[in-house]
Amino acid sequence: MVAERGEEILKEIVNQIRAYDTYGTWEKKSDHDILNHLFLTKPEKQASLSLMGHCEVDPKALLKLHAYFKAIGVLIEKSSGLLTSVVINLDEEGNGIVLIYSGRLILVNKSIRDANKFRFKSLDEMALQAQKFIDKALELLEKYREVANI
Repeated sequence: MVAERGEEILKEIVNQIRAYDTYGTWEKKSDHDILNHLFLTKPEKQASLSLMGHCEVDPKALLKLHAYFKAIGVLIEKSSGLLTSVVINLDEEGNGIVLIYSGRLILVNKSIRDANKFRFKSLDEMALQAQKFIDKALELLEKYREVANI
């Protein structure tokens, strides 16, 4: 289903994860294993953490959010030729917002509720959702390019 563009999206997400891996934790894992582990599996302790009132955002959840949305930003940049920036602002409970912008044009504006639960049913679904963000951003850039150039 995901074909060539989907593979490019998944590869860029892995590139972003590996860029954050300063200690080589994921070095020996395959791209597929990394994506499956981070984006498809449920955290084992999620239920017990909620019951204890523990609300902190798991560092892996932050890694997933950063890798996913920065990959989208990179692919928008590659397709458009315009510099993009990604801003992720979360509170201590994992609620917040993701913005991807170019110049003064906001390309992606996504609310995040409970960052610890950020995952997908399949890699195809993950690539499809990313592609939707990219397509919409490129439409906005086409329509309002002068705003992005400010």
